[in-house]
Amino acid sequence: MADGTGAELAPWPALFAPEERLGWSFSDRDQFRRAFTEPRPADAAPPVEVDSDRLQAARKKLAGRLAWTWRFAVVGTVAAWAVLVRHDRQPDHHLSPAPVLIYGGVGAAAAGGLWLVLVLTHLRLVRRFGTRRRGVQVRRQGAALQAWSARRAAFEEQETRRLSALPQWVSAPAPGHRRIDVVGGNLWGWEAFLTVFGASALASRGPMVVLDLSGEQIVGELARGAVASGLDVDVQALPADLADSDLLAGLDVPSLVEIFVESLHGGDSNATRGERVLDARLLGALCDRLAAGGLTMPRIAAGARVLLNEPHDGAELSPAERADLAGQVFSESYRQQSSGSLRVIEALADSLGGLGLRTHQRPTADLRCVSMAATWRSGAGDFLADLVVAWAARQIAGNAGADAGTGVATLVLAGADELAPRHLERLSDLCNRRGTRLVVMFRHLREASFQMLGAGPVAFMNLGNPQEASRAADFIGRENRFEISGLTRTVGGHQTHSVSDSDAGSEGLSHSAGKQRGTASPGLSHAPTRSWGRSWSQSRSTDRTWAHSTTASNTDTWSDAQSTQRVYEYTVEPRVLQQLPDYAMVLVEHAADGVQVKAVEINPDIPLLQHTDDTHPDQAPGIASVNAGARRALDEAFTDDAIGPWPNVVDHEAVPDRRFPQE
Repeated sequence: MADGTGAELAPWPALFAPEERLGWSFSDRDQFRRAFTEPRPADAAPPVEVDSDRLQAARKKLAGRLAWTWRFAVVGTVAAWAVLVRHDRQPDHHLSPAPVLIYGGVGAAAAGGLWLVLVLTHLRLVRRFGTRRRGVQVRRQGAALQAWSARRAAFEEQETRRLSALPQWVSAPAPGHRRIDVVGGNLWGWEAFLTVFGASALASRGPMVVLDLSGEQIVGELARGAVASGLDVDVQALPADLADSDLLAGLDVPSLVEIFVESLHGGDSNATRGERVLDARLLGALCDRLAAGGLTMPRIAAGARVLLNEPHDGAELSPAERADLAGQVFSESYRQQSSGSLRVIEALADSLGGLGLRTHQRPTADLRCVSMAATWRSGAGDFLADLVVAWAARQIAGNAGADAGTGVATLVLAGADELAPRHLERLSDLCNRRGTRLVVMFRHLREASFQMLGAGPVAFMNLGNPQEASRAADFIGRENRFEISGLTRTVGGHQTHSVSDSDAGSEGLSHSAGKQRGTASPGLSHAPTRSWGRSWSQSRSTDRTWAHSTTASNTDTWSDAQSTQRVYEYTVEPRVLQQLPDYAMVLVEHAADGVQVKAVEINPDIPLLQHTDDTHPDQAPGIASVNAGARRALDEAFTDDAIGPWPNVVDHEAVPDRRFPQE
């Protein structure tokens, strides 16, 4: 988008700011809005008749006048009656009821009329006073409400200006660890991440090396931004620039043999120790014979063909070197037994073309990129990728002052899925010892890459594969919380009804009879004594009882129960990782106080949205001011149509989709 003067807006000044960041986090300005705390004025005052002291005084005054009026009326009526009675007592007058009624009615009417006049006057005064008082209160209330509304509007306007000055996107700083792993995503997201993170790392930490093994030249936009910002950029596009590459520059024979054999067998778990030693023995002897004329891949391939007794053509080797290799290195039987290893060495060396022809290092630059083409994905390509990693390790090992601002400050390895795990481990250890920030980017979360995680924070991008998303969720971890596990409701009833009836009775009859007769002779001097007795008794008893009882009971019961249990669930669900946008990532850090998860946006065009109403502080100078030679070299190195030769016009109204060129 142009700013009206013909200059094109670009995010480079904001991206190449001395603040190392992974991206941005959205900041909702409304969460910082302050509330207007002054209370609203009351809508209306209480009724005047209740609260007005003046109205109460007026009412008391009118009531007093009304009382005196009634007194005068009563006194006047009594006086009139007295006059009439006295007048009628004259000898020539007789009391007539008509005048009495007339005078009484006139007096009562006069008193009533006067009372009515006073009441109406009282009501009129009350109404006038209340209306006037109410008008004053309404005017005062309106003025207070208007002033309160004005203060509130001024406060809201001030808050709006204050919030508009706050950034809507805040930087998500890079963690303080030496290593960061990026997992998932697509090439568009990788390109955006490299642009955002790489620009800030170049501005804040210093020189950077990017190994682009993705095959899609995702470092192109970062390189163009670095050139536009006045930084030195060196790009090695492989395999086109193999002859001009310095991957093998400065290596002696032992170093070259070690790198070659490790690249050959580094990722092969089935390779025996004997095979590796044999390859090192063959290649070492071959390189010793060729070291005087230069160690290049074409010469190594030609020497291997000589040992295999294969036809040869070309001038890579001199006749003396051929004769020396044919008769002085190994015996014929030894070469026949080692022909398999020799053939592998010859094939790999021949596939690397002119690698090694450059004998000195390329010029130093702030940003050095080694990018591999998409078509270079064969066995030779994987071998070359390991050679590139070994070259980067040598760059870091030769510079021990990364923390002091010299050497390689940041190393980015994009597309590390096919590299040997032990190579990555050694590279990670080396970067940690040298104080170099290491960023490793994996396209997939397979078993090998999963084992490499954990050395530092991990940023997860879109993981469309369900198994990879589940594996990432397992790595992030789970958390405990209490959830409702069940709801129980019980409704019951019990009803009992019983009736009992009992009847009992008893009846008894007893009868007894007795008869007694006896004779006694107490002594000789007396006569005998006779006695006789008879007794009879009869008794009868009747006992009868009965009982009737009724029992009824009715019971209803209700109960509600709720139970909770501790659940152990994902901190981030796998479906969330599967649905991440292209320019979003989830940053995960495992700390002592638990897992910290942060959402990060990585669209490079976000700084273009940070502008005020009248000016664009992030505006960059025109692209035409960039060095023409550097621009032409970059355009030739990065010709991906999806990237475009230079940054496209950016729409300020929304964050554009950078995957497609904008018209």
